[in-house]
Amino acid sequence: MNIKGLFVAVLGASLAGALPTVTAWAQKPPMVMEHTFAFGRPANEADVTKTIHVQASDQMRLTFDSTDIRRGDVVKFVVENVGQAPHEFAIGDSAFRREHQREMAQPMSAMAGMAHDDVNVVSLKPGQTKTLIWRFDRLSTRTILFACYVPGHYEAGMYRRYRIPG
Repeated sequence: MNIKGLFVAVLGASLAGALPTVTAWAQKPPMVMEHTFAFGRPANEADVTKTIHVQASDQMRLTFDSTDIRRGDVVKFVVENVGQAPHEFAIGDSAFRREHQREMAQPMSAMAGMAHDDVNVVSLKPGQTKTLIWRFDRLSTRTILFACYVPGHYEAGMYRRYRIPG
């Protein structure tokens, strides 16, 4: 079957109701892809057990309203950029930090110096607020690193290490 024939067959099946429509797919609840790291994994809003507010400032600080995080917690981080410069909020460990900084620094990389969101990273423009929901289970490391990897920010002290108890 050629491309045109395949297109006609799929379109016909969709119109006949044999395939879900794009609208049906768009109306499904958001799904979290299964990404697991040494420092936890993404989670859904319905699983949140606590909310922590974080401010990213031009004084190169991440300020948390709480750091009470325990193994098994599902935390909704509400991150606000209160500064005039762009910032990031990343959840990771030292291995993730090395890899992420390497990617951000490569001049030929499409990622070099660019803002982006990933399952464990949100980028924020000045005044912007975003959320990141993280499940702290399946931990093979208990030392978590919260950081901003905009070039120069981590080096200026824009990070916070936290050790998950127990």
